[in-house]
Amino acid sequence: MTPDTRRRDTLLKTVRGNDFRRALKAIAELRTANLPALVEIVGAYRALDEQREFQYQVARIVLGQGVRGLVAEWRALADPKWRAELISEIGQAFDLWVDEATVDLLLSALEDPSREVRAKAVWGLLGIVREIPDRERRTARAESHRRALAALDTLRRWMTTARAARATRGLVEMLAQHQQAPSVVLAQIVETLGQTATNHDREAMRALQALEPQSGEPFRVTYEKLDESKPGWRERLLAERKGIDPARIKVRIGHNPTGLLDRKVLAAALERIQARG
Repeated sequence: MTPDTRRRDTLLKTVRGNDFRRALKAIAELRTANLPALVEIVGAYRALDEQREFQYQVARIVLGQGVRGLVAEWRALADPKWRAELISEIGQAFDLWVDEATVDLLLSALEDPSREVRAKAVWGLLGIVREIPDRERRTARAESHRRALAALDTLRRWMTTARAARATRGLVEMLAQHQQAPSVVLAQIVETLGQTATNHDREAMRALQALEPQSGEPFRVTYEKLDESKPGWRERLLAERKGIDPARIKVRIGHNPTGLLDRKVLAAALERIQARG
């Protein structure tokens, strides 16, 4: 048995396991082997539960057709819960899914009927289009970090003008839906739109400008003077972690969400769009 064969057997065993994250990583590694026989092997597996049924479905598609197969069969995949989980896991391991079709998969997810799936797609797209600070590039020491940055650079190059326009349409639609039912990823939608839309996208501009009455400071900071003789449980826990006397903690600082969109995020998005022809 060669090392490659042993490795494949280990990965196939992982695909059959109950750890969804590890199974997807194994599928991502197996797809690079380009061995059609693996499809038959996985096809013989009998799922013990809903999760593994989905894992095997994803494995059969990816090992047989690549990531492009997931794009083609997106609507035929399992229920929204597992589609959302799939997009979330891919978005957290882009270095394992460096493929032009990965961008199209995220765009398909952005157009999914499920709000949960669309929300996960927004996070994934934002990870690709968000600019990587020079400081992060300079300080990337771990090989895994450098590999992740390289993957994002490659995926970003595949975000063509046509794909950016498609993302913009999906994001504008999500903003329209937000007016009916508030989205938990509003800030991420706005930031992503700021990276995909151009100053020709009048509908995108209007959608963002309509959010101005809902923007402001996302948190309200409060200061509460404490009784040094009666420290609360938060102060005792903090003091224990820091190894200090609880009586030294004089003020409790609170950050209370206001429910408003961060006006800085909105302003930055509008500024980027206006500067992009």
